[in-house]
Amino acid sequence: MKMNIRRIALVALLALAMTPTAGLCAADSAERASQARQKIEALRVESAKIRNQITLTTEALKRLTVKGVDLRPQFEQFKAELVKMEEQAKVASDRAQSMQINGAAAFQEWEQEVQAINNPDIRKAAEQRYTKRLKSYNKILQAMQEARDELVPFMSDLNDIRKLLDSELTVDSVAATKSTIRSADWHGCDVQDSLSDVENELDRVSADLAKYQ
Repeated sequence: MKMNIRRIALVALLALAMTPTAGLCAADSAERASQARQKIEALRVESAKIRNQITLTTEALKRLTVKGVDLRPQFEQFKAELVKMEEQAKVASDRAQSMQINGAAAFQEWEQEVQAINNPDIRKAAEQRYTKRLKSYNKILQAMQEARDELVPFMSDLNDIRKLLDSELTVDSVAATKSTIRSADWHGCDVQDSLSDVENELDRVSADLAKYQ
């Protein structure tokens, strides 16, 4: 089955772009490494965009509690950021799901290609690289799944606040949401920490790929 490169960019770059086959020439290897690093950067940008949207959303929310703030325009700004946050939360969820579903099959195919290499020295080097990439992939997958799971209470807090303030937007109603705002802030930080773990591991893989260029 043909895999969607955009949805499972990391699987593709790990299982295809970095496969060290026996017939791979130096120029081809360098080109694959370059393409893989571009895909890594695209995924890293995606992760950073989600983290940034968490910051923008929580900051817009917390400004509602500032003394003397004009509540209506600030609430509308929060809701606008929340719409964007919903979109980014879906991106994170889809990414984690696609990696989970397609990753095992992709690495199984790569393992079969490695075992098909006849030269024992080349096969040993390929096996070592496979093991290293699989370890990195699993770290990234775990962090992506953690971010997806942590987004659930974060988005729940945000939507609970929106619903309450949609029905009544006053200084008192905002004050009543302060504990939920703190909870949302904590959950948002948890998501950002997991996404930072994703980006750090991507940076390590990218640095390793630079050796082949």
